[in-house]
Amino acid sequence: MPTGLSDTEYAVLGLLTFGRQSGYELDKLSRRSIGYFWRPAKSKIYAILPRLVERGLASATPVAQDKRPDKQLYSITRAGENALRSWLESPEPIAGVARDGLLLKLFFGGHGDIAALRNQVAERRLLAAQKLAELEEIERRIDRDEDFFPYLTLLHGLESTRAVLAWTDRVLELLDRKQVRARA
Repeated sequence: MPTGLSDTEYAVLGLLTFGRQSGYELDKLSRRSIGYFWRPAKSKIYAILPRLVERGLASATPVAQDKRPDKQLYSITRAGENALRSWLESPEPIAGVARDGLLLKLFFGGHGDIAALRNQVAERRLLAAQKLAELEEIERRIDRDEDFFPYLTLLHGLESTRAVLAWTDRVLELLDRKQVRARA
């Protein structure tokens, strides 16, 4: 069985378990499912699919279209299912390093304008509030038995987004205090 796949390649294999799809459809599915915590770029998905086919982990079926270029529909193969299962069962954890530009800016914030940083934190808060509303809507609609494992990732999204909201509220409060002291 082929080894050495990236986590993103495994993510695409996982998306293929939802049925036969084009690269475009996989990108859309990614956005509304794993995109909340693992978002491969559309170009990455299109690059990965032929490699999965080459390795025998996926198959491609050409589909002719009227007034559009032909497209490929991809399906996971038995070998792909086995590779995905082996990855899921492997004890090796995924190493993740968070890269967050706002945190980097805050770390070096003493060399910049507090008001500009405050605006960026306020924007992060707004985005988190919007994301929380989306996730809470998904939580209202999800079948917790049928979609048990996706539900577990939804719980993480809900809790981490709530934590971002609490963090941004605290940071905004502290930045406001810092600005008042700076003016005094």
